[in-house]
Parts: sequence; C-alpha cells; structure tokens
Amino acid sequence: MTAKPSQSNQYLKYSGMALQLFALLAIAAWLGQKLDQWVHTPQPYFTIALILLFTTGFFYKLVKELNRKDES
Repeated sequence: MTAKPSQSNQYLKYSGMALQLFALLAIAAWLGQKLDQWVHTPQPYFTIALILLFTTGFFYKLVKELNRKDES
C-alpha cells in the first residue's frame, strides 16, 4: 500500500527545483563572465555556452528524476 505524497511535499519539491535552476543559472552566468573577461572574447561566448550547458544538464536531470518511480 503506497501513500500519495502530500500536496505540501509536492510544492516543496518543485520550489526546490526552481531554486536549483536559478542558482545554476546564476553560477553559469558568473563563471561565464569571468571566463569571457579572462580570455578577452569580443562577445559573451563562454557565458552563453555555460548557461546553455547548465540548463541542458538541469533539464536532463529533471526528466530523469520525474520519470523515476518512487519506491516508497
């Protein structure tokens, strides 16, 4: 017999995911800007590349986690 997760647990889970995404994007943007300054690129190539890379990785992890069946 499995119990359904409470509604508040679902809100906490998804708000935590949103905070993770925000933090990852902030880190990617900061790191990309530092790399662009260090390499002296004319356009923010590293910033864009890192934001896309981190976002792709986050959504890959998100899909894997949502498709996983809870074993509770």
